[in-house]
Amino acid sequence: MKAIFKIEEYLPKTTQIVVRFARLHAPEPIEKYHAVAVDYSKLDCYDSESFVKSLMREVGNHQVKKYEDKEPIINESETISGKLDLSSLVGRTIECKVENDKKQILKVRRVEL
Repeated sequence: MKAIFKIEEYLPKTTQIVVRFARLHAPEPIEKYHAVAVDYSKLDCYDSESFVKSLMREVGNHQVKKYEDKEPIINESETISGKLDLSSLVGRTIECKVENDKKQILKVRRVEL
C-alpha cells in the first residue's frame, strides 16, 4: 500500500515537524486529516529516502489505516530523493510506501567479517 504525508510546519528550535498522513487513494484531501507533531531528532535524517522510511516506520504506519486501494487518487503527490532539506519540504505532499514494522535498516558503525 502507498501513503502520502505533508509537512505543515518545520520547527527547528524544538526539533519538530508537524505532519499529516493519509493513504494515496484516500477519499478526502490530505488537508482534512489530523496533523501530528513529530520529533525529527529521533528520525534518520541522513538523506531523503532514509528520512521518509524512518518517518513512516516511527509514525506514519500507525496513522495510515488499512483500507483497500480501489478509490481514485485525488491528492497530487511527488517522490523525493537526494539530500534532505526539511525547510524545502514544508507544504509539499510526498508519496511513500507503508512497510511492515518488522523490516528496518540496522544502524551500525562497523561490520567485521
